[in-house]
Amino acid sequence: MKSLLTAFGNFVLVLAAVTCTIGVLVTAFHFHLDDMMLFLIWLVAALAMAINVAIWRGKGLLVLLAPILALILWRLPEIIEGAKWVLYVITSEYSKWLFVPVLFSESEAYAYDLTLFFAALGIVLAFLLSFAISLQRSTFLTILFTAPIVCSTFVLVFIQPEPWFLLGLLAVYLTLLISSGLQPDDFVKRGLLIFPALALSFVLMGAAYLVTPPGNFTRGENMDTLDEQFRTIASRLGIFNVKTGVGWPVIHDNRWGFDTNNVGISGAGTRIITDVSVMQVTATHAGTFYLRGYSMQHFDGREWTVNSEALPDLHEDPLARGIPALISRYYSWRFPNTPPREVHMTIDITGDVSRNIVYTPYFAFPFRWYTRPYEFHFFHLDESVLVLYSRLPVEDLTRFDLTEFNGLVNSRDTYLQINDSTAAELRRIAVNAGIDPYAHRAVISDQVAEFMVSFGRYTLSPFVIPENEDFSLYFLQTSRQGYCIHYATAATQMLRALGVPARFTSGFVVTVPQASVDLPVVVTDRNAHAWVEVYYDNTGWVPLEVTPPATGFGINDGRPHADGGEFFMPGGIFDDEEDMFPDWWPEDENGDLPALEVDTGTNQDETRSGAVVFLRGIITGILIVAVIMSPFLHRHLAKKYRRKRFALEDTNAAAIFTWRYIARLMRHRRWEGPPEEIEDIALKARFSLHRISEAERSAIVSFAASYAEKVYQYRTPIGRFWVKYIRGL
Repeated sequence: MKSLLTAFGNFVLVLAAVTCTIGVLVTAFHFHLDDMMLFLIWLVAALAMAINVAIWRGKGLLVLLAPILALILWRLPEIIEGAKWVLYVITSEYSKWLFVPVLFSESEAYAYDLTLFFAALGIVLAFLLSFAISLQRSTFLTILFTAPIVCSTFVLVFIQPEPWFLLGLLAVYLTLLISSGLQPDDFVKRGLLIFPALALSFVLMGAAYLVTPPGNFTRGENMDTLDEQFRTIASRLGIFNVKTGVGWPVIHDNRWGFDTNNVGISGAGTRIITDVSVMQVTATHAGTFYLRGYSMQHFDGREWTVNSEALPDLHEDPLARGIPALISRYYSWRFPNTPPREVHMTIDITGDVSRNIVYTPYFAFPFRWYTRPYEFHFFHLDESVLVLYSRLPVEDLTRFDLTEFNGLVNSRDTYLQINDSTAAELRRIAVNAGIDPYAHRAVISDQVAEFMVSFGRYTLSPFVIPENEDFSLYFLQTSRQGYCIHYATAATQMLRALGVPARFTSGFVVTVPQASVDLPVVVTDRNAHAWVEVYYDNTGWVPLEVTPPATGFGINDGRPHADGGEFFMPGGIFDDEEDMFPDWWPEDENGDLPALEVDTGTNQDETRSGAVVFLRGIITGILIVAVIMSPFLHRHLAKKYRRKRFALEDTNAAAIFTWRYIARLMRHRRWEGPPEEIEDIALKARFSLHRISEAERSAIVSFAASYAEKVYQYRTPIGRFWVKYIRGL
């Protein structure tokens, strides 16, 4: 029974180590496999090896070597094709950083080929781990066999592996560390120690998971920061294959700014971030704010031209952008019990040298916009402005008549401009993605945003799109990776292809934490962002976020429209004060702008529950104490176990255990061995038919104690800690 339990313990550890190690690799690079087939193969392999080791010890692995090789050779062609594809994917990721050749770029592999490759890799890994875990109980060998695979996903890959696989592998390491320190001489008992050690490991890993759930992980942000620093240094040194972005934004002689006449994204590669301060924002409420700078009309497949301020016949400020703020104001009057929250913001430009831009919040009423620092009141909407518009009475809706402007915006020359062949291909992509081209504009917009947010991979270091390729089509069909300008451009073009007027918009996304309310928040070039604006007849321009939340801008609520939970803002270029206040703008009885009350209340959504914080604090404290005390507890239990074995009634067994303890000590002080009389006692206990005397037992035990003291004496403080508390000697 004990032998079966030992075999089962070995089987569990080997299977867990194989599954977690390869699981990290698969989830980091998004390989598509037959998961069930793969797990069944590993399960059978790990079980067979555990049984072999239990029956024949080390010889069992040799028995399995021949069938393993035969199995691999049987499917060698498919395994090779799968291996080629794996190498292609990994080296193509690495090539974005270094001069790493992209291997087997012409390779093709099906999910079956990849499954066979990872199955073979798992079997080979299980063979090695059976030796390391089942026979040697060696944490070092286990890490040596698994860590290279896991570490290959840590530095040069943006996608975070599945956290459960990492936690599982750490549990395996911790189990081996715990069980190896209390390693009995009996092979069966040594295996039985796996179960209490594994239980303790799962408790510790579970506690760690509660303290730091996946939602708190910052790998994406850390990788972005590391990538930017690495590429900035590399580009300056000129030693790596680094291509930097062109045209968005403009960085010249440490002067930062947008080009409002031409967004040349055709050569956009790695976006270099300098963290130069561009402005300071002071707000009366915490949240994430979109500061609109400018919008572009025309796209030729390679670059954006024609600023929206150049739209002929009708000036847009505030005709189209002011309507949403006006709708919000009328709504607050009609429904005073549920008015949109009004916020006051001050924007002080510090390092931005962009020309003719006043960064402005969406749904904003201007307030001293013509002097610096700029001041604005704007609305925080819990619902879409379209919903607010639909609830207003008919007499209010007549105030929002944009008939003439609607016709101008809906013409093919302005915000529906797109190449015919590009439009046809984008419509095909949209339909295949489940987007309904005959739905209402709001439905189409949300569907396009959902498609974009879930599409591809967000990275600040994408492939540079070739000069002869259409930017949007190449991004959607080939490269499938990029940052905000890639997503915003592709989404704008797809919306136009589906008959929805849209435009490319640039500005900043700024997060004001609760602790910084009413205090200046420094905004750097890292906060520059691009998104889409969609036009709705008689409602005006409404922002649409289409970039995945990997940007770190906090758009995580799954609602593409700027209609809830966050602050969203428009902006513009103003020639004079008259442009901001048309004749139909609402006035109070004195003919002035109505007074606005600013809500400075606390955002309860952003405050954590005190109970949750307290619980996590308690668990964190327990974990810290457990980690600190575990070496000392290990030392105490090991000494207690040795004293018990030294005092066994069977003096021969006690002498044999003592000799093995001495042999373990000798690994840490090889230049001096035990005297011959001590070795003779051990040989007599092992091979003689007679029992050794109590005096002989006392002699070998006394020598073991003195020898241990010598080992401690000649080690460094770190070495003594390792021998005593980690090795338990």
